[in-house]
Amino acid sequence: MTWIEASLVSALFLGVYDLCIKHAIRNNAVLPVLFLSTLTGATVWTSLLLVQMAHPGLLPASLVTDRLTPGQHLQLLLKSAIVTASWIFTYFGLKHLPLSLASPVRATSPLWTLAGALLILGERPDGMQLLGVMTTLVAFFGL
Repeated sequence: MTWIEASLVSALFLGVYDLCIKHAIRNNAVLPVLFLSTLTGATVWTSLLLVQMAHPGLLPASLVTDRLTPGQHLQLLLKSAIVTASWIFTYFGLKHLPLSLASPVRATSPLWTLAGALLILGERPDGMQLLGVMTTLVAFFGL
């Protein structure tokens, strides 16, 4: 699968995901929906962790997780707080805005990630990565 095909498949699934969120929160409060969504994902990963603990080597390498140090747990806690805040804002935005407006605004998130990588982490993309960023910008403005 080429990167263009992968991008189109990704866009399709992200669009369906946004539609599902919009449908779930249409007549429901945001926080309980978000809690149940998070609980569902946590249940899947907890099950995988339990399988890994009970039967080491049973899961494929892509599903095996390494042990974390206490410092890594704190980093994970910080990241979880940031992601939780992002999801709360996203769900409230999707609830109160038309999907035709909320989804394109949400689609700008890779640009904010790029800005953070450049400004905070000091990353410098190479030529092909810059070409990808420019392609994304052109496509976004075309939208």
